[in-house]
Amino acid sequence: VHSSFDKELARFFWQAGDGRPKYHMVKWADICLPKDRGGLGIPASRRMNVALMLRWVCRILRGD
Repeated sequence: VHSSFDKELARFFWQAGDGRPKYHMVKWADICLPKDRGGLGIPASRRMNVALMLRWVCRILRGD
């Protein structure tokens, strides 16, 4: 699921208006970097999913 989501998101950035693919000037991992480190600040879906699941685990363990 994560790879297909990231694939569609990357296609949004790397596809021309007429549907043809463009050259990949930057790696996807570099685009997902925070803005202060030179990326666009787009969260990677797998990392975001793990972070949200860990947040739920913390809430469950605290009894919230």
